[in-house]
Amino acid sequence: MMAARRIKLGPVRTRYFDEGSDDGPIIVLLHEGAYGGDAENTYHRMIEPLSGFRLVIPEMLGFGGTDKAVFFGENPYEPRLRHLASFLDALDLRDIHVVGSSFGGGMALRMSIREETAWRMRSVTSISGTGGPFRIPEAAADMATYTPSIEDARRIDAWILPSGVEDEEHSRARLESSMRPGHWESMMAPSLRNPAAPEDARSWDFPEALAAGTRPTMLVVGDHDRLLEPGWEAELARHIPDVRVEHLPSGHSPYVSHPRETAMLIDAFVTEVENR
Repeated sequence: MMAARRIKLGPVRTRYFDEGSDDGPIIVLLHEGAYGGDAENTYHRMIEPLSGFRLVIPEMLGFGGTDKAVFFGENPYEPRLRHLASFLDALDLRDIHVVGSSFGGGMALRMSIREETAWRMRSVTSISGTGGPFRIPEAAADMATYTPSIEDARRIDAWILPSGVEDEEHSRARLESSMRPGHWESMMAPSLRNPAAPEDARSWDFPEALAAGTRPTMLVVGDHDRLLEPGWEAELARHIPDVRVEHLPSGHSPYVSHPRETAMLIDAFVTEVENR
C-alpha cells in the first residue's frame, strides 16, 4: 500500500508518494494522463521491483489527490511543467532520474530541455510518451470521450493494454480515481473553444526541440501500441543527442501489463547512468 503525502505549492495542494529506499538514487515517476490516471494506478505494481531506489511520485494538476485546475490559453504541458518545477524546488530534489508514462513521458522529455528543471536531472525515460505528436487520431478521439462508468474505464484500458487483454483491477482503480471531485470537469474544460478566436494549431514544437537536450534518454516502446504511430520512437530518437530505444512485448502501457519487465529496463538504465 502506497502512503500518500501532501505539500502546498502556492495555492495548489499537491499529493505525492515517497517510496522505496531512502539511500538509493532518486527516480521521479510521472503518471499517465488519461481519465482516471493517477500515481497509484499507474505505478503501484512497479514499487516492489524498484525498491532499491527512492521513488518520488507526484500527482499532476487535475489528477488524483492534487488540486483540480485549468489554465486556458496554453497547451496542457505548460502549467503542469511549472507545477512540477515548484514541486522539485520545494523538496530540493537533485541528481534525479525522471521517468514518465504516456502523457507523463512527454512531460519528462519536456522537463529535460527546460532550464528550470533540466539542471536537476541525471537522465530521462519516456515510456510511450512523445510530447504531443504521432498519436493516432482515431484512438486519441476515442480516449477523449469519457463518462465515469466501469464500461468507459474498461474502454480506455482496452486502448492502453495489448489487444484482447483485460485488467479489471486497473479499470476499477481508474473509475474510482475519475470520480474525484473536479477531475472530469478539469479534463473536459480544455475542449472549450471561443468560437470567435483564431484556430488553435496546437504546435508542440516537438520533436525538433529535443535536439537541445543533454541528458541521457531512454525511449520505451510497446510493440503492440495502438495509440501511437509505428516508428514514433525513431522520429524522436533522431533528434536526441544521447538516446537508446528499448522494446517490450506490450501495448501502450507496459507499466500496467508488464511492470517487472519495465522496472528491469529502468533499473538497468538508471544504474548505468549512475556509474558513468
